[in-house]
Amino acid sequence: MSSYDVLVVLPPMPPAQYREAAVAALRPYFSELEVPEYRDYQPEDPNDEYWVRANRERGIIPDRDDVSWAEVAHAMNTWTGNAPGHGSHLYVDEAGRGYFLTTRNPRGKWDGLGLRLGGPRLLHRPDAAQNPLLIRYDGYGDVPADRDPLLGLPDRCDGGPRGLLDFEALRATHERLAAEHHDARTAGRPAPSHRPFRFTDDRARNTALARANAVPGYALLRLDGSWTDKHDDADYLADANAYLDALDPDTVLLDVSCRC
Repeated sequence: MSSYDVLVVLPPMPPAQYREAAVAALRPYFSELEVPEYRDYQPEDPNDEYWVRANRERGIIPDRDDVSWAEVAHAMNTWTGNAPGHGSHLYVDEAGRGYFLTTRNPRGKWDGLGLRLGGPRLLHRPDAAQNPLLIRYDGYGDVPADRDPLLGLPDRCDGGPRGLLDFEALRATHERLAAEHHDARTAGRPAPSHRPFRFTDDRARNTALARANAVPGYALLRLDGSWTDKHDDADYLADANAYLDALDPDTVLLDVSCRC
């Protein structure tokens, strides 16, 4: 079980509706959401599939590198005894492609959520400290220091209207922390491992990526319901930041932690 943060973008609303609205926005991506049965197609070449190779090594599937899906299906269904209609029965279509019938949500991203797990990762403007539209959820106790990049900073929150949040302060903080992280590693000193991307030997690349990641975070759920999480892709991050910067000041952003 692992957890990660999703920045959920919601229309303007009072704080009492934040949690319910976030759950509703995330529901299409719930892993256990049952959808109408569909064909879950496997790769065109079964020899590229790990589980096929593994079962070939076990002697369940014919030991050849050019095995077909028809051969795989016959071998697996015979070995398991799974008849048509069973959730693990392997079918083959008219073109010879293997597939399973499933109601598993193909968009599934999470199987649990909370409004803090991992620690509040957003910053609000200093002059908004007492604004009741901000949310600070305190239900998960202390977070280990190596998982909390904003440890000790004031003006932290879990979300609120975009106009009350301080994107620039958050970006500058992550840029500074990435530089400190890089310098510590270069000097052979222990460095925290809370970065959402792969560090390299390029200090400028590390700090730039940290700055770009600061607001979108690991994943972004936009107002139109689309989910994106290419947190190592510079082009994606540029687009995500432009989107977030252009939001109406009353638009609500919530940092929601999901489990998978």
